[in-house]
Amino acid sequence: MSTIEEARAEKVRQHWAARQERQLAERGPRGLAEAWWDRVRAQCRAAEEKGDPELWNVLARTLENFCAGHSK
Repeated sequence: MSTIEEARAEKVRQHWAARQERQLAERGPRGLAEAWWDRVRAQCRAAEEKGDPELWNVLARTLENFCAGHSK
C-alpha cells in the first residue's frame, strides 16, 4: 500500500470512529448501531462498484443470523 493510500485509509478510519463516537454520545446505542449500518452499506457499495457484490450476500447472511437469534 502506498503512503497516499495509507493516509486515505487512516482518514476514513478516523472519520468513521468520530462518527460512531458522536452518534453514541448524542443518541446512545441506537445512534451507534445506525452509524455502523451506514458504514457497512458504504463498504458494500464500494465493493460492488469494484465489481464484487459478495459483501451484500455476507451482510444479508449476517442480518438473517441476527434476526434468527433475536426473534421472539
